[in-house]
Amino acid sequence: MEAYKTITKEESVRGLWKGTGPNITRNALVNCMELVTYDIIKDTLLKSNLMSDTLPCHFTSAFGASFCTTVIAFPVDVVKTRYMNSAKGQYKGALNCALTMLRKEGPMAFYKWFMPSFLRLGSWNIVMFVTYEQLKRAMMFACISWDAPF
Repeated sequence: MEAYKTITKEESVRGLWKGTGPNITRNALVNCMELVTYDIIKDTLLKSNLMSDTLPCHFTSAFGASFCTTVIAFPVDVVKTRYMNSAKGQYKGALNCALTMLRKEGPMAFYKWFMPSFLRLGSWNIVMFVTYEQLKRAMMFACISWDAPF
């Protein structure tokens, strides 16, 4: 509650929603990238007969999806965090924050701390997609063994 009071006092009620746009953008981008690249990588591995539809394939696909997602989404994450943590009036908006970063620090400013972010996302995606594939397999087995109509 103290944080809400402080933000409202220092930045007005609008301050409570500072960074909402970049946060929504980042979340949409991350979720789309994860799902699409996982499927593309997995399909490519299966169609080229490099792997079969087993745990190593799911692990590799999840790890690859994590890398692709981090490369594309991390700059948005950096801008979002910098904008949300900025002093009132420092930036006119998230786009102004990104352009200021680019001008003052160069393109690599968008990839500071890339590796920790990639490893965090990678470990999450491996757990999520491997679990998903195992649950999908278990459900298919359960449906077949129960002679269920679905």
